[in-house]
Amino acid sequence: MSGCSQPSVSPEFRSELETTAPNERLRLIEDEAQRIGVTALSFTILESGKEIESFYFGRAEPNGLMQVASLSKTVAAAVILAFAERKSVGLDDDIRGQISSLDIAALQGGNRPLTLRQLLSHTTGSSQSGYPGYPRGTPLPSTAQIIIDPPRIFESPLVFDGEQGEFRYSGGGYMIAQLWAEDVSGKPFAELAEDILLEPLDMQQSTFAQPIDDAEIAPLTVVGADASFDIFDGVFSSVEDGWHNYPEQAAAGLWTTSEDYARFAIALIEAANGAENAIPSSMAQAMITRQADLDQGQAYGLGTQLTFKDDGDLRFVSHSGANTGYRALFSVRPQSVDKPIRAVVSIANTVSGAGLNEAIVFALTDK
Repeated sequence: MSGCSQPSVSPEFRSELETTAPNERLRLIEDEAQRIGVTALSFTILESGKEIESFYFGRAEPNGLMQVASLSKTVAAAVILAFAERKSVGLDDDIRGQISSLDIAALQGGNRPLTLRQLLSHTTGSSQSGYPGYPRGTPLPSTAQIIIDPPRIFESPLVFDGEQGEFRYSGGGYMIAQLWAEDVSGKPFAELAEDILLEPLDMQQSTFAQPIDDAEIAPLTVVGADASFDIFDGVFSSVEDGWHNYPEQAAAGLWTTSEDYARFAIALIEAANGAENAIPSSMAQAMITRQADLDQGQAYGLGTQLTFKDDGDLRFVSHSGANTGYRALFSVRPQSVDKPIRAVVSIANTVSGAGLNEAIVFALTDK
């Protein structure tokens, strides 16, 4: 149980980042990362029309991939929605009949209409908030198995036992969306994502491959996570410079770098503004539009968390993520009259990195 008490970021760290000169920020971040035991950290700042700025600490490196956990949902939503537009499938179409790998109606509560809007906004009432991943070397189940017949005794089949239309965070819902995309396309999700989004956006440092093959990704490398066993953080086995595999790709399976993810974040907002790229503009707009209300005046879009200003205008688009050992966070500021689009992405390889990511991202997004 050695991981139960994680070192935390000092209360003054974020305010120091906000007020310190840019040339002093890196020293502050490096010192804080070392103090709380983060052994690999990368973060990227990218503004429209400016050079990208990426920084690496510890074992992190420009070609080093890390898992971004639930930040996968934002990219997966863009993949699924771009594919839906190609297939002329609407956000509010009932897709149950298009899923051939299993009978959705056989799931508890599965006798009601099911739409991509519901699945990607966590409003289906479906179960399974998240997944712990599989230790390396463990056989991985298929997407359909994950949903209807998970192999481990502590997991249950997905059920629709919540109120439809109300927000209930569900990685299981993203697995149904993944299964729909695989069944309709006839392709594994990683291959579909590569074709639909990653290659067109030139995201050469990103893959949904699970498990990942070190030889196939060269010259890219994997930066492993460091995590002690911690039941309270959902870590069911310890890892040292290692990782778990996540066949739950749409929910948690993206490998990437902070630099690649920042490019995606900017592309999402640009597409929502009408720019032509791999993300259809109408779908990008839906992704950053309020779909479900959250606490404290925030909302969830399609694969995105939305923060609003007092006047109701969108302030930030963001998402956080937590896999075994890895912690990630991104935030992007939409364009305004006097400010360009600005994205900040931070990825760490320890549980204690969550607070560090939060301080970095939210201190620097609105600079």
